[in-house]
Amino acid sequence: MIKIGTVNGDVIEAGGVKNVTNNYYGSELADGQDMHLDKTDMPEILKTEEAEMIMEELVDAGILTEDWLPNGLSGSERGLVARAVCEHLKINEVWQVFGVLWDEKPETLRGYFNKALEQRKSLTFQEKLKNIIS
Repeated sequence: MIKIGTVNGDVIEAGGVKNVTNNYYGSELADGQDMHLDKTDMPEILKTEEAEMIMEELVDAGILTEDWLPNGLSGSERGLVARAVCEHLKINEVWQVFGVLWDEKPETLRGYFNKALEQRKSLTFQEKLKNIIS
């Protein structure tokens, strides 16, 4: 396996990578170099001042990393974040936009969101998101 970087302190190796953009497969990064989102590759609809402000609020709250990637979030929490951001920004293609941003299949992200709706603990997280994004 090839070490391609670290995410949240965990070593990431090619072959066992999940939720990492394809730009990093097969290339080797120098020791200590972190994986990061290339914001030039992000969906155009998130390249607005309002979107940046919301995403930075989520970074400040520890929900997203500096590169707007999920910061230790469960699948259900990722689904809730995607939906909350898109509702606030009036983006209809929630799962496609965040699927591209986080390199996840849109249907998987939508499934995580649907699962979150069935979980009581999700209500607390949803309330936290409302307070951050409002």
